[in-house]
Amino acid sequence: MNVSRKSWPISLVIFIVWLSFIVVGGLLQIKGLHIQLEKLVEKQIIFGELVEIIFLTGVITYLRWWPKVGLKSPNNLRDLHLLWPPALSLLFMLMIVLYTNLPSIRVLMIVIINTLMIGISEELMFRGILFYGASSSFGIWRAVWITAIIFGSVHILNSLITGDFRASILQAFFAGTFGIWTAALRIRLNTIIPVIIIHWLWDCLAFLTNSIWDLALLPFSLVLSIYGLWLLQNYRHGEIELLRDQY
Repeated sequence: MNVSRKSWPISLVIFIVWLSFIVVGGLLQIKGLHIQLEKLVEKQIIFGELVEIIFLTGVITYLRWWPKVGLKSPNNLRDLHLLWPPALSLLFMLMIVLYTNLPSIRVLMIVIINTLMIGISEELMFRGILFYGASSSFGIWRAVWITAIIFGSVHILNSLITGDFRASILQAFFAGTFGIWTAALRIRLNTIIPVIIIHWLWDCLAFLTNSIWDLALLPFSLVLSIYGLWLLQNYRHGEIELLRDQY
């Protein structure tokens, strides 16, 4: 049996364990009381995210999957120009944050640390381990959709923390579109590192913006999703096998 074929069930097992950390850690953090995500991220360091990062890096090291999950430098630094659309979106979000005033230094530092850990943990899991497993068995194109759908669906679980199921559905949609274009960047750049940074900055700025601006980000999410699909236009058929061999 091809060893790479085994990576999909292995990645699923890792995902289930990681997800259990998310659920149990989140419920322990809120101590049975519903709280808005913004308040949770601003209030205290979420040490459960640190546990998840340690778990994932340990698994990746044990399986020797570092290059396979994208923890390596880009093949061509010239490809970094592909980052300009998300960079413009981040600039827009930064302008919103500056317009609505920055929080205290303490809150700002907590948000920066928490969102950095979230970005590392989620990217290692979805665009790293889960994407590698899915692409090994189903090909690059299907792996993009599989990981994006799972990534979006997981965010519905935020309702366990917030108690707001409707809001979690909107978050799931945002996350699903986010999963499409970040997976596209991970493929085209052949590295996960810039995607981790983008994810961190996106979450950090999103949490710092006032909630009334959430819908203002929807057009950016949709445009970036279309951009991601455009980046993947040559990977639907013939180049899937070639790219799969690179993993």
